[in-house]
Amino acid sequence: MTMAARDQKLLITGAAGFTGHHAVIEAVKAGFSVRATDISSRYYSAMFEALGVEFVKSDLTKREGLEALLDGVEGVFHVAGIHDYSTPRDLMVADNVNAVENLCDACVSVGVKRFIHLSSAGVYGYDWHDRIPVKEDAPKVTPPLNVYNETKWAGEQVVQRFGSEKGLKVTAIRPGAIYGTRSEYGIHNVVKHVYSERDKARIMMLGSGDNVEGFVHVEDVCGAMIYAFDHDAMIGEAYNIADDSRLTTAEFFNFVSRELFGAEKPFLHVPIRVLIPIAATSQFFAKRMGTKSKLEKDTLHYMSCDRIWDNSKIKEAGYVLKHPDVKPGMKETIAWYKENGWLQG
Repeated sequence: MTMAARDQKLLITGAAGFTGHHAVIEAVKAGFSVRATDISSRYYSAMFEALGVEFVKSDLTKREGLEALLDGVEGVFHVAGIHDYSTPRDLMVADNVNAVENLCDACVSVGVKRFIHLSSAGVYGYDWHDRIPVKEDAPKVTPPLNVYNETKWAGEQVVQRFGSEKGLKVTAIRPGAIYGTRSEYGIHNVVKHVYSERDKARIMMLGSGDNVEGFVHVEDVCGAMIYAFDHDAMIGEAYNIADDSRLTTAEFFNFVSRELFGAEKPFLHVPIRVLIPIAATSQFFAKRMGTKSKLEKDTLHYMSCDRIWDNSKIKEAGYVLKHPDVKPGMKETIAWYKENGWLQG
């Protein structure tokens, strides 16, 4: 149900992506007037039109014209960014760092009042093997361990610099592994993988399966951004957004198997150390041929570490999770995949 209309216009970047289009939906529900932007509307143009959302095509890596994009805007939800590990570093830097600088600079130029930046819980690094939930002020035991999270951390630092030096009222949101309907990557790839093993005696699993994942429903990512916009006490701060679940990879695979097949299957564990040289070779030849490697070293490293994000800070700020447990929300997500033909092959 849409709330009473607000006299506030938001610009939501990356609006044609998974999290971005959900942010558009949730912002409209919350009563905002929304201008959506991305390099194209992809297949969401009809959705935007039905929601009464203005879509403006833009390339945030180019500084020119961003004042016009921000005309009449009071707040920005900056969701846009490249997350694909196979993307060349220069393109990742352009989208996840330089574009942030351009947008923040334009916001200061036109007097945008509020800037909510979607970062990543991966900025902490992943080598937290003692299973202590990672807080926002935790020292980085390791640096961000792939180009994506290196650039997300650099982009977040740009935002915080504009906050401290230029007076832009910023808040950074650091989500865990985001899931929800119409997700085309991440957790969706796990579901697709388990489904692809349906006729096999065992499900292939990279590594031991005993590492812990930190999940968050896309509606909570969007809800946290809206909540931060409305609460000035959150200005200048960064917040983890993750649910209360503590499932290992094996437990999650078992849950997905029960939802897909009605029963669990044994696992075929493939040691990650065996796959690292294979991934390196695959990436080398993929780069030479201009194709995408089917196996990434960064993905293997991600799968070998615990990812447990402490969510107490955002709870103490007053945000209440809509989806504190991954299982009900994931059950709905898998049902949506089934109903809409997203599980093929």
